[in-house]
This record gives sequence, C-alpha cells and structure tokens, in this order.
Amino acid sequence: MTLLWVLIGLISLIVCAVIFQTLAWRNNVDPLARAEFDITVYKDQLSELDRDVHRGFLNADEAASARTEIERRILTLADAAAEQAEEPKRDALSPVAIGLALVTPSAALVAYIVMGTPELPNLPYAERDIAAEARQVAEQRQAQEIEAQAQRLAKRLENEPDNLQGWMLLSNYYTTSGRTAEALAAVKKAHDLAPNNPYVLLQYAEALIPTQRNIVSAQASDLFNRSLAADPRNPRARYYLALAKAQANDVRGAIQDWVDLILISPPDAPWLTTVRRQIVAASKELGVDPGSFTPSAEALAMGPSPSTSVPPGPSRENVEAAHQMTAEERQAMIRGMVQRLADRLEEEPDDPEGWRRLANAYRVLDEDAKAAEADARAKAAKR
Repeated sequence: MTLLWVLIGLISLIVCAVIFQTLAWRNNVDPLARAEFDITVYKDQLSELDRDVHRGFLNADEAASARTEIERRILTLADAAAEQAEEPKRDALSPVAIGLALVTPSAALVAYIVMGTPELPNLPYAERDIAAEARQVAEQRQAQEIEAQAQRLAKRLENEPDNLQGWMLLSNYYTTSGRTAEALAAVKKAHDLAPNNPYVLLQYAEALIPTQRNIVSAQASDLFNRSLAADPRNPRARYYLALAKAQANDVRGAIQDWVDLILISPPDAPWLTTVRRQIVAASKELGVDPGSFTPSAEALAMGPSPSTSVPPGPSRENVEAAHQMTAEERQAMIRGMVQRLADRLEEEPDDPEGWRRLANAYRVLDEDAKAAEADARAKAAKR
C-alpha cells in the first residue's frame, strides 16, 4: 500500500511539472522572435515566387499580385509584433495556470478515493491462485464465444423464422444464461411452429415459470399436462404439476404426486434429492410424517423406470436438431446442456452419479481439469 501512494505522489508531481512547463512556455514566448520566424517564412515565399516567374509558371501580372499580398502580410505581422512588445509582460505563471496544475492531480486523487479501492491490500504473486485465475479467464473467453454463436444464431433466425430447432436451441442458451424473458420469447416462437410437440410444450412451460414469479400458472400447468399425456413418466412435468398443487394450497396432493414420482423414477435418478427435500418440507408444513404417504395404485401399476446409469440414446427430435445445426451450433448446444447440469449440481451437490456424468461430459469437451474436479466432487458427494 505504501508503494502505491509513493507511485501516486510521483505521478502527481510529474503531471504538475508538465502543466507548469507547458503554461510557462506559452506565456514566455517572445512575440518579436515569433514574428521573425514568420517573416523568414514569407521571405522564402518571395524567393519561391521569383523562381516560378523565371521558370515560366507565372506571368508578370500574377507575380506582382502575389508579391503585393506577401509584402502586405509582412507589414501587418511586423506592426502586430511591435504592439505586443510594447505591452507589459505577463507573469510567467498566472493564478489560472497554478490552479490547473494543482487541481488536475488533486481531482484525480479524490476520484480514486471515491470510486477506487485504496484500502485493498497488496496481493503478493506467491499468494495468488494462478491456476484459478487462468481457469476464470478461459471460462470468460468461452462464455464470450458462446454468446457470439448465440448472436449469430439469432441473426440467422431473422431470415429463417420457421427453423424450429434453431428457436429451441436459442431458448436453451438464454435459459442457461439466466435471460428468462428472451428464453420465453424464443420458445414461444417454437411453440407457434409446433404447438403439439411434447418437448416444445415442456420447455415452453418451464420458461413461463421464472417470468411469473416462479408460480406454476394455469397456462404452464396446461402445457405440462399436454406434455405428460405424451410421456406419462416425464419427471419434469410431474414435478412441476405437483408444485402447482402445493402453490394452490393442496399440499397433501403435492406430496402424493412427489411420492409417486419417486416410485416411477430410476433408483439413481438425479432429481430424487430435490423431490425428497420437497416432501420433507411439505410434510413439515402439514405437521405429518412423510412416511405416512404411500404410492398410489397408478404409480404401482407403472413401476420404476430402468436405471439411468447408462444414459438413454438421443430422441428423434434431438437427432433432427443435430442434422439441421452447424458445427458451431451443435457445440453451443452441448456446452449449454453441460452448463445446466453443472448449475444443477451446484444447487444439489449430493448427487455422485450426476458429478460422474458431468466429468464424462467435460472429458468429451477436452476440459480435463474440470473433469478431474467433477470426479473429486463425485467421490465427496453424500449418497
């Protein structure tokens, strides 16, 4: 910190000296000396005029006219210089000059104290986490690249408004970036193109929630129900429909739906931690034992889903989307999905299987450092 203030003091002195020197030089310029310099220039012009006449570039009348004008300027300059020489000489440094020299560095110092952080201690190089800083810079560059790709996609969609997969991809990116209003606008374009597509219905419903104060509205519930009709096991639709019941004060019905969701879900499903937390919180609100709820007959008839340890293959919609995308768009989609998984795991860290899937995804993206970190989080996660 002491070194910082020493440097500020030295820079301030240098600035003051430069201002003093400049203003002093301007005030001490001898008008006669300046006039002598200007007269020398005009004499050179007269000599050049004689050479032009000798070479035939100017006739006698043109030369006479130009010579008269130059001589007039010389006389005017000489008279002005004589008048200035007779005036009393001003002080080398006027109060205004002194004020400017002192106010400039002072204003800079005040601005730094107000807007800067003079209390911030020095950080020796040995104490810095260089690896973390490098990762942060790399992540910022990566985010900038993805943002540029999204902007190109948005520009492309202006000329291709019927590109369903493009709108879905753009909505995914905006959702990952937390730009909820733009995500909703993009997925609404997709819904206008394919109002009965289950995947579009699901994403449209999810995009509505953060724009409506995190309330599962009647519109969102309708969309979830339509999506659920196409896939009765869809965990996202079931989760949010149960949440809608809880928000409508049907807490018991919400708990029952979440209990059913646990039964029909794979035993290692990553969303189970969140569902169990909701059941515990809702049961506490009702003052009942969570174990008093049992799966419904419908859920028992459906039975549990297979394990999610081996991720299912891509859906038909995913394959169609991949064929219609450029290489950059596919890369942006993959990174967006990976980032969503990483964000969810930060909120629900007790998911070792999720951390392992994230580690594998990072390896595919050649981000070995992040993959190793995800592996470590998987080992440390509570089961």
